[in-house]
Amino acid sequence: KPETSIEAKRTVTVPCRLGLHLRVAALVVTMARKFQSDIQFCSNRLCVSAKSILGMLELSAVRGKRLSLVARGPDAQRAVQVLAELFESKGVLCKEDLVAEEVTDGHA
Repeated sequence: KPETSIEAKRTVTVPCRLGLHLRVAALVVTMARKFQSDIQFCSNRLCVSAKSILGMLELSAVRGKRLSLVARGPDAQRAVQVLAELFESKGVLCKEDLVAEEVTDGHA
């Protein structure tokens, strides 16, 4: 098999309380664009480019939603590893969660 046909897959879960909103999508897209591979996130039958902010927002992924992460290309395995780690590092991806908890606690 030629190197460009390398494929890597992983399932990730949206960890953020506010789901996959604009700031989170922008962070994922910025990271995805560092790789040469074609990278997609799939939810049900919808697959979108991980390099497109509008595509990522189109997923309308709420907290706890499981997404399939698929990459094809020369750096597919590394791309999947890095992006999956991003979803697993809640502190990096979900900065709004701390603010949201403070607001909720303040008005309870």
